[in-house]
Amino acid sequence: MKTKSAFMNLHYLITRDQNFVFTIVSYIAILLIFINMSLTTSPAIGIFASAIYLLINATYLGHAFFEKENTFVGFMLGVLLLIVILGLVAWAVMILYNLNNVGSVIVLFITSSFASFLNRKVKSKNVSL
Repeated sequence: MKTKSAFMNLHYLITRDQNFVFTIVSYIAILLIFINMSLTTSPAIGIFASAIYLLINATYLGHAFFEKENTFVGFMLGVLLLIVILGLVAWAVMILYNLNNVGSVIVLFITSSFASFLNRKVKSKNVSL
């Protein structure tokens, strides 16, 4: 009998993302980050919301680009890829608009939508095979 860790179960739930539940949770985390940047500036809220955002979107990207890798390795590569994509999108928003609180939320929203879209494309590709 093979036992799975909690991380493996969470990875499975996030990558399957039935009815965009984790995408919506990611958007809620973005809203919490925005409220925290604008009103409260609490480190606890910021760390909590950022950790949720990072976990969900790094799992999406790790699954989309590194699905053949070990789950942990795919997640770590997804974290690195998420940081790169955040940097590129933030650079573009900074050039086109302004990187303030609203610009930061735009960057997080674009990156989260991109990661969710890639996860859906990989999942639909695997189903059709």
